[in-house]
Amino acid sequence: MKVHCERTPRGLRRGERAKRRSCFFTSAIGLAAWLTACSGVTLQPGASREAPTRRAIVVTQVALHAERPDTVLALTNFSVGLLKSEDAGRHWETANRGIRSYSLYRLVLDPRNPDVVYVGAGGGGLYKSVDGARSFVEKNDGLANTNVGSIVLHPEHPDQVYVVTSTGVFISRDGANTWTAWNQGDDFTQSQQFQDLVILPGDRETALLASGRGVWRRRATEPAWAPASSDLTGRAITVLTRHPDGRRVFAAALRDGKTLQGGGLFVSEDAGATWTRWDQDERLSLEWVRQVWFDPGGRLAYAATSTSGVLRSTDGGRTWERRSHGLATPDVRALAVDVHRPQRVYAGTYGSGVFVSQDGGAGWRPLDRVPTLDADTIIAALKAPDPTRRAVGLIPPPAFSKCNGCHGWTDPELNQAPRSFWLVPANRRDWGPTVHRMAPIAGLSPSEEDEVEEFLNAYSSQRQP
Repeated sequence: MKVHCERTPRGLRRGERAKRRSCFFTSAIGLAAWLTACSGVTLQPGASREAPTRRAIVVTQVALHAERPDTVLALTNFSVGLLKSEDAGRHWETANRGIRSYSLYRLVLDPRNPDVVYVGAGGGGLYKSVDGARSFVEKNDGLANTNVGSIVLHPEHPDQVYVVTSTGVFISRDGANTWTAWNQGDDFTQSQQFQDLVILPGDRETALLASGRGVWRRRATEPAWAPASSDLTGRAITVLTRHPDGRRVFAAALRDGKTLQGGGLFVSEDAGATWTRWDQDERLSLEWVRQVWFDPGGRLAYAATSTSGVLRSTDGGRTWERRSHGLATPDVRALAVDVHRPQRVYAGTYGSGVFVSQDGGAGWRPLDRVPTLDADTIIAALKAPDPTRRAVGLIPPPAFSKCNGCHGWTDPELNQAPRSFWLVPANRRDWGPTVHRMAPIAGLSPSEEDEVEEFLNAYSSQRQP
C-alpha cells in the first residue's frame, strides 16, 4: 500500500506528526483500508447514504455564500468530495460533478460573484464552477504542478487567481483559463513547504508567501522571490491572513519541536519587512494554527487549531479563550463565520465532520445528515470513463508500462492494473516535472523519460478543458 501524506512542519515531534498526517492513497486497497479504519465499520458497496455517524468525514475547508449565508460548502479529503447545503447544514448533498478527485484541499468563492467556486485537489489540479457548484470544469492549462494546496483571489481583481503548490506559485490573469509559473527557476522552490499566500494591492503590490522556512516576498515588478524578513526565518508558517484594515498581515508560526518555543501569532505593518509577536499569552504559541479569521471591525477573531479546537479572541487577537465545548475532536481544520451573524460559526474537523455554533463557539452541535460514500463507490467514480476526453488513438510507448506499475492511472484507457491506480487523472498539464519525479522509481532511462513525457502531454492535450 502506497501512502502519500501532507508534509508536516518540522516543529512537531514524532508522535504529533503521526497524529496530524492527512494522507491519501494511490491504490484501491489502500483507500478502502483507510476508509474502513477511519469509519470503524465494514464498508459495503453501494451509493451515497445519509448516516448519523460523523466518523471518516475529514473536512479541509468550509465556506459560506456571501449573499445566501444559509448555503454552506464543505470540502472533504477522501470522504465524500464536495458537500453542499442550502439550509444552513441541516441537509447536505454531494456536489462533485466534473471533479475527478476525492483528495480535495482548498475551496474559494469569488466575493464578487459567489456562484463562482474554485476547488483545489491534491494532485488533481484546479476545478472551477460558474453555477454555484452544480458542475465543475478542470482548469489546469499551464500548471506544471497540480498538487494544489491553496487558492487565493486577488482582493481587487478576482479574475486574477493564484494557486500555491508544493513547489511554488502559479498565476492566472483570466479566471484560471491559463496559468504561468510565478517562481520556476528560483532557488526557493527547492525543499520548501508552501502553505499560504497573501496579496497586498497598491502602488507597490506585494505578495507574501508562507513556507516551512519563513515568509517570502515578491513585488509585482520584481523577477524573483526573496526572504521577506529575518524575523521569521527558519520558522514554519502555517497561516498568512490579511487584516480587514488592509494594512496589517498576520502570520501563525509553529513552535519548534525541541524547545517548544517560537510559535504564536505575529504581525507585520510594513508589507512583511518586520514582524513582531502579537498575542499576549502562550495558548497560540503551543498550537498548530490552521486558520485565523477576523471580523470586519477587527476585534472579534476565531482560530482553528489542531489540539485545542476553536479559539476565540474579542480583543483583535491579543488574548484567546478556548471555545470547543461539544466538538467531538480538538483537531479543527477549517472555520467559516457568517458575517451577517458572526455568532454563527461552522467548524470542519479531522475525522468528525462539520459542526455549527450559534453562540460564538460557546457550544457546538454536529451536522449529522451528511452523505457518505463507501470505498467501492469512490473507486468506481474515479475509474469511470471521462466524457470530456476525446478519443485520441494514441498508443502509449512500451516504457509507459513501467509508470503504470509504479502508480497506475485513473483514466481507464491507460489503467492496465485494475487494482492499482493512481488517484490523479491524466489531465491537461505539463507532465515533465511529474514524469521526472517518477522516473527513478519507475526505472525509466533518460530516453524513456522523454518518451513518456511526450506521450502524456500529447494525450492529455486532447482532453477538453
